[in-house]
Amino acid sequence: MEKPIEFLERLSDFGIKLGLDKTLYLLKKFGNPHLKYPSILIGGTNGKGSVAKVLSEILYHSGYKVGLYTSPHLLKINERICVNNKPISDKKLNFYIKKLKKIISDLPYHNYPTFFEALTVIGFLYFFEEKVDILVAEVGMGGRFDATNVLPSFLEIMTPISLDHTNYLGRTLNEIALQKAGIIKSGSCVISGRQKKVCENIIMEKVREKKAKIYTYLKDFRAKRVYQSVSCQIFNFYGNEKYKGLKTKLLGRHQIQNISLAIQASCIIKENGFRIKDESIYKGVENTYWPARFQILKENPIIIVDGAHNPEGIEILKKTISEVFPGEKFSFLVGIMKDKDWRNMLKKIFSIADEIIFTRIDSERAIEPEILADFSKRRKGIKIEIIKRVDEALKEIEKRKKNLCICGSLYLAGEVLKIFKRERRIL
Repeated sequence: MEKPIEFLERLSDFGIKLGLDKTLYLLKKFGNPHLKYPSILIGGTNGKGSVAKVLSEILYHSGYKVGLYTSPHLLKINERICVNNKPISDKKLNFYIKKLKKIISDLPYHNYPTFFEALTVIGFLYFFEEKVDILVAEVGMGGRFDATNVLPSFLEIMTPISLDHTNYLGRTLNEIALQKAGIIKSGSCVISGRQKKVCENIIMEKVREKKAKIYTYLKDFRAKRVYQSVSCQIFNFYGNEKYKGLKTKLLGRHQIQNISLAIQASCIIKENGFRIKDESIYKGVENTYWPARFQILKENPIIIVDGAHNPEGIEILKKTISEVFPGEKFSFLVGIMKDKDWRNMLKKIFSIADEIIFTRIDSERAIEPEILADFSKRRKGIKIEIIKRVDEALKEIEKRKKNLCICGSLYLAGEVLKIFKRERRIL
């Protein structure tokens, strides 16, 4: 007999189909639970999950019951649906899958939801039945036609937009920005990170169309880093409110921007009647733990795991390595999905890698390591190797006692973290 979780995972066979109709239909069958709590929607390209996590921590430390919906997961599906930092239990998840299955079973096969649509419905129903005070949700892909965009959010946050998911969202920044800006609602507030000019223009056009209000990083609020080490960074935030000496375990200059977006959001939420004390902002920022974002697994030799999965993410990773570990040389363990801009990702890795070991992520969407290796062999001066199994690759590289950076996909990061957790080796 098929287990509930197997039924949910089988919906992955329907692939990725952007659109809101199926999600809206299923939510209506459950009484439109997503309309019964205030929500914040976070779009953009890189940093969405970090912003969502920091903001949820600030709200949690303010005494609110907070729903958090993110993707993808690293170790277990349950991670995507959290209330007050606790993932949905297996028992509850199975219960909601069974409820959903009853409705889906009456539909013609071609009207079945995708995995992401089904999980989004389950999450939004769970948050209602758990009586959350507020929901912080991360867009899955794009924005306009993403299942999360059924939310009537009063605040949208836009992290920096770059090329990603080009097979689905468009080949140009212009096309992608149009999709991302599609989450902006009429009369809402928008908080935007630093954007390329073409993206900024599209966001501003959508803001005017929707009669929304916008706050932009470096224009309406900003931050300045005052200290950095391998374990934390300290910075000051300047906006309508000022916060000095904020401490975070998230490393890299890009995370200062991400956290600033979350702090500015908390200021807007406060203006909307929520009680948020200064102490909650300090605690929320300091207590945020978000794995696979420049996560240091080992210090001697250094092992870093990072979910960078597009050229912009790899560029950020390069800068963070040079900031946190200046002068250190690294080997790279890399696995990438087929739908990514892997050529430009590799070109950026070439500039800092001593050697690259290609491995295969356990997914049908993964690109074969031989393809990556063939492309990379044209680059002189870098040792190229293939070790297909991730666990074997880790064992072999660790024998060499070299600094290692693991990147290319959050799915690869998840596989690595599972291995380290199993062997109880995470710092």
